[in-house]
Amino acid sequence: MPDQEADLLREQMPGPRLAILAESLFLANLLVAPGLAFVVLVILWRKHRESAPLVVRNHLQQTVVASLYGGAMLLGVSIAIFLLGGFDDPWSWVLGILYFVSFHATLVIFGVIGLNHAMLGQSWQYPFIGPDLFE
Repeated sequence: MPDQEADLLREQMPGPRLAILAESLFLANLLVAPGLAFVVLVILWRKHRESAPLVVRNHLQQTVVASLYGGAMLLGVSIAIFLLGGFDDPWSWVLGILYFVSFHATLVIFGVIGLNHAMLGQSWQYPFIGPDLFE
């Protein structure tokens, strides 16, 4: 009887925990603890990038690269909008805030989709900013 219970628990268990953790850290980096969650994510990636199962390596790589490119695009374009338009121009503020909020929300939605794929044990590639998947 205990073997049946263990098998049932394994069937109900979500996908690989490390893949779920990677996607959760990606979301935490965007929403709760920017910087701190990214550092933990990079440490996990460096530790498990060669030894983890394929789906876990994909999620680790995708989240690290998406965090780097996403952060660079969030900050870089926002700063460029203000430098080109000037801090005194109200339209710079409208454009800057609109861009930042829209792009940030898009990254969060992609992160939720990535978390869902991790829970299902499937690989996920971030559109536009994610590297090619391992095969």
